[in-house]
Amino acid sequence: MSVQEAKFISLGISHWKTPIDIRGKFSFPQEAVEAILEEAKELGIKSLFVLTTCNRAQFFAHTHNAFILKELFAKHTKASLEEFEKYHFLLTEDEAVHQLFELCCGLDSMILGDLQIVSQVKDAAKYANKKGMLDGYSHRLMQFVLQAYKDVRTDTAINEGPASVAHAAVLFMKERFKQFTDKKILLFGTGEIGETTVKNLQKHSYKEMVLINRTRSKAEAIAKPLSIRVADIEKLKDELIDTDILIVATGAFEPTVHTEHFKGLNCEMLLLDLSVPRNIDSEVDQIENLELIDMDQLNSIQDETLAMRRKNIPKARTIINLHKNEFYDWVLMRHLSPTIQALREKLHSYRTDELEQQKFRLSDEEFKKADKLATSVVNKIANQATEYIKSKYRQSDEMVKMVEEMFKLNP
Repeated sequence: MSVQEAKFISLGISHWKTPIDIRGKFSFPQEAVEAILEEAKELGIKSLFVLTTCNRAQFFAHTHNAFILKELFAKHTKASLEEFEKYHFLLTEDEAVHQLFELCCGLDSMILGDLQIVSQVKDAAKYANKKGMLDGYSHRLMQFVLQAYKDVRTDTAINEGPASVAHAAVLFMKERFKQFTDKKILLFGTGEIGETTVKNLQKHSYKEMVLINRTRSKAEAIAKPLSIRVADIEKLKDELIDTDILIVATGAFEPTVHTEHFKGLNCEMLLLDLSVPRNIDSEVDQIENLELIDMDQLNSIQDETLAMRRKNIPKARTIINLHKNEFYDWVLMRHLSPTIQALREKLHSYRTDELEQQKFRLSDEEFKKADKLATSVVNKIANQATEYIKSKYRQSDEMVKMVEEMFKLNP
């Protein structure tokens, strides 16, 4: 470890401050994540995991060098240095720890109470661990975070009721059209968001729904039980001819729907882009009779579900603070461990030295009994001393300094 004490650091961009067009430039594909971890290891960073989602790109690191993290982050994005400087945030110590807790417990999500991100955080930490880039501090922190997530999910209603990007998309459609009985809905992309959108739409009547996916079999697996039609990706433009609502969630890193898809069409259409980076080219919004809605606009949708979830924020934060304090207690005791271990070794060295001096007076059998008795006494003294030192250490390190001086524990 460096001479400087390592700090927990959170560095990145998110939907709170960064517009959707800029967020798309900060996405890290898997090969970039791998390269980042390899370079971080070479640069002496002991612990780093990389989170990249629709709404954020973020480093969580335990290191003393935030400057290296900034350079790594900026290097592997498509954004300019000016954009990085303008939109990035840097949190350290308690602010960074607290944000990780709130993120995994649904309080820092675009949609309040959306707990889907916790699996992405777990996967990021798991991948870092596989690459040898997750130290004991970060690993233990994740354990406390995940326990807080479980308690928030179990003991609050923060994630009850439908509230997600897919839910917001359907709410927007209802707001715009009131009902869909005369509407053809075309959904392009049947990943997690696309599939959730289909399920949400099943609660409403519509004229027709068509699914298109790059892998047709995946769309068919969703469509068949629901009696929904599936079209080949090559037929996308043909299907658009009589479409009223186009929903795109392909999860691609580049636009998959372009202006040429609408050439020759002369109809009104609502387009919902549920992806970051954008999957619908922003120039499409310039075409007459087409209305393009992106993730940030959907975020403004509010309903009774979110109002109910907001009432659960204080309870969720109480749970978070409980687990966070337990984590800090673990950190405190971790710092104390070398002193406790040194004290136990010193006390047992007194035992062995004294027994060695008396060895000539005792038979082998008597020596064994004396050793067993002395070991038991020393362990009781050491255990009681340990508990007392721990209780005092939570308020001040003066007791530790006194013990170290008393027993000459420092080398």
